[in-house]
Amino acid sequence: MKKIFSIALTLFMVVAVIAQQKVIQLYTGAAPGSENWTWNEAENDKNAWQTKVVYNVSKPTLTVFSPDAAKANGTAIIICPGGAFHALSIDSEGYDVAKWLTQKGITCFVLKYRLAQSLTTDPVAEVLEKWGKKEFNDANAAVIPLAIADGKAAIAYVRKYALDFNINPERIGIMGFSAGGTVTSGTLFNYSETDKPNFAAPIYAFFTEEMMGNVSKDAPPLFIAAATDDGLALAPHSIGLYKKWTAAQVPAELHMYAKGGHGFGMRKQNLPSDNWIERFNDWLDMQGLLKKAAHNPAFALFEKKEFPAADGKKLPYRILYPEGYDKTKKYPLLLLLHGGGERGSDNEKQLTHGAKLFLTDANRKNFQAIVVMPQCADDTYWASAKIDRTTQPFKIEVDYSATPNWPLVAANDLVKQLIAEEAVDKSRVYISGLSMGGMGTFESVYRYPNLYAAALPICGVGDAANYDKRVTKIPFWVFHGDADVVVDVKNSRMMVEKLKALKVAVKYTEYPGVNHNSWDNVFADPEYLNWMLQQKRKK
Repeated sequence: MKKIFSIALTLFMVVAVIAQQKVIQLYTGAAPGSENWTWNEAENDKNAWQTKVVYNVSKPTLTVFSPDAAKANGTAIIICPGGAFHALSIDSEGYDVAKWLTQKGITCFVLKYRLAQSLTTDPVAEVLEKWGKKEFNDANAAVIPLAIADGKAAIAYVRKYALDFNINPERIGIMGFSAGGTVTSGTLFNYSETDKPNFAAPIYAFFTEEMMGNVSKDAPPLFIAAATDDGLALAPHSIGLYKKWTAAQVPAELHMYAKGGHGFGMRKQNLPSDNWIERFNDWLDMQGLLKKAAHNPAFALFEKKEFPAADGKKLPYRILYPEGYDKTKKYPLLLLLHGGGERGSDNEKQLTHGAKLFLTDANRKNFQAIVVMPQCADDTYWASAKIDRTTQPFKIEVDYSATPNWPLVAANDLVKQLIAEEAVDKSRVYISGLSMGGMGTFESVYRYPNLYAAALPICGVGDAANYDKRVTKIPFWVFHGDADVVVDVKNSRMMVEKLKALKVAVKYTEYPGVNHNSWDNVFADPEYLNWMLQQKRKK
């Protein structure tokens, strides 16, 4: 009885995991080319293939599998299961592959592409009965171009929304099995800038010589795997792709196993072909796709610059100008200060949290402001603070009577320079920051009270003892999670009470059950930017 309960619990957990994945409709409205399809997607798990299959897909979707944030490396792979264009082997060639790859830090998207219509509830039996017949071949010939179009649309979708998934838009690959290998291989020809895969892995693909076009010099590198004893005799198709790529002098790697049959996917057969995904992992590593990218081209709109500080020091910073920036107009300016984990000198890490907020289509249109994100050096902090990281929460002592740290001075001097040199509305200069940057926000307002129209510190710490009437004209919106184990929420509560005592206009948002990453809640709230833009500095 215990064993049965354990099995049932395991199955429930697996189903729950799949249910929690985000499912995205690939097209808005009916898919182009199949607008009159009316059948509905269904599943079957009792069939001759002895695996769960999905059939009658008329509305293509992407099921998202996201890695743990600490492991995420910015690489994405679209996974196309096989099934003779009449079904999708959704576990062995889809979800199981995604779950394995997410452990390596890869964001995966399992694609359910359009399939030929099944007239019964057992698509596998239909495939076996129709195999090789004219009606089967005609149905596949009609649906293959639509399935390949879905593969290309999936690449374009993931690239368009790369920032939303913390993906590098130049590290988007596609892989597929059997018929899914056809979809994968079809994306390798006649691509555009938006739907070109950066790498691809056709696994025991069906892709004849006649289906291949010319291989461009900029074609994506390939990883190819198949078995010589493929029951569908598809091994020559993989070899043909490999020959095409090597003839064009484009990188390709081929693994042809002596045994494995067709459809080995993630099945365990106690054969060397069981380890194909380990070899794929080796190949990804060799391509540099398992390492976090040093630079993310998605952030290219944030121009990279340096500000000369005192004593020969330099403050790296990134600046985003409004779309259609016109120096004859006046724009708000936001100084956004990062947390302790993003310190350094690469002029990139400070964009980790918050930068993508300002790159969405909506905010490029609606938040017409200059956004500045400087980077604090490794060996110091924005704020005048002593931090003991051996305790949880950290023991933090802030003292504004001390000399300010040079990065804080430099960041505020940078704001003054931008006000003088750029098209900045002096009455609408704002400051916000998270964690260490929240500490810098509180201190900047204290030291430069005539500079800012509003302050929005997130999970920060301030020197309540030294805060005085100089800050009374600046409205605050303070944020913190009440379960923060890094910066105790009592620090924000204390600053809010001090601001109230000074009769400062202050809002306070405390997120129940939220740990240190309360900035995720803040940046997801449209009122964060809306409220900010409503504030003007009093003369």
